Amino acid sequence: MTTPIAERKTRSESARAARREEILAAARHVFSRQGFRGTTIADIAEEAGIALGTIYLYFPSKEDVFAALNEELNQLIGRALTDVPPVTSLEQAVRVRVAQVFEACSANRDLVRLVVLNTDPDSAATQRMRAADEKRALPLAKVISDAMETGAVRSGDAAIMTRLTVGAVSMTVYQAFVLSDGREWEKYRDACSDMLIAYFTPPPATAEGTEGANEA
Repeated sequence: MTTPIAERKTRSESARAARREEILAAARHVFSRQGFRGTTIADIAEEAGIALGTIYLYFPSKEDVFAALNEELNQLIGRALTDVPPVTSLEQAVRVRVAQVFEACSANRDLVRLVVLNTDPDSAATQRMRAADEKRALPLAKVISDAMETGAVRSGDAAIMTRLTVGAVSMTVYQAFVLSDGREWEKYRDACSDMLIAYFTPPPATAEGTEGANEA
């Protein structure tokens, strides 16, 4: 049976989580409208309808608010790459994952543009985000490594292949939703899938000894 103290703690945690989401939603709107550099913590507080000091209870700085939004986008993409239904072939595995990434980005175009266009590569927040990205890539690296063991994916360094995969998807998302502003994003999705399928497909097997037999 839940005690009154536990109930109060649960309600407090839920309220805190809800307030945090309110702040992030407000920041997302203001950043998208004014850009990261043109936004202040006061602007976010006004958009959220809360006191300025309240935001500092959740985020030490504007950079940390932005980092949380970046984390939100990367979590969407990470789930899209790893949470997939059962598949029966390499091609299906790639197309399902890439399709889910592009669908998530299409549903959050403002967030994609916000993160891509406003990230400061030299900031401390960006460095923390990079470290988090490395951890988020581990499940995908495991998927690739397991596929290598079954022969479904060509042999190689799973960690490097994961970085190249994430880089290829990220660049194609940038082309589709930032440079092309979401126009015909399905074509970019299909091109990305085709490229990754070609990259992962094992080379055709060669019959050992055939050359020597022909010479004999």
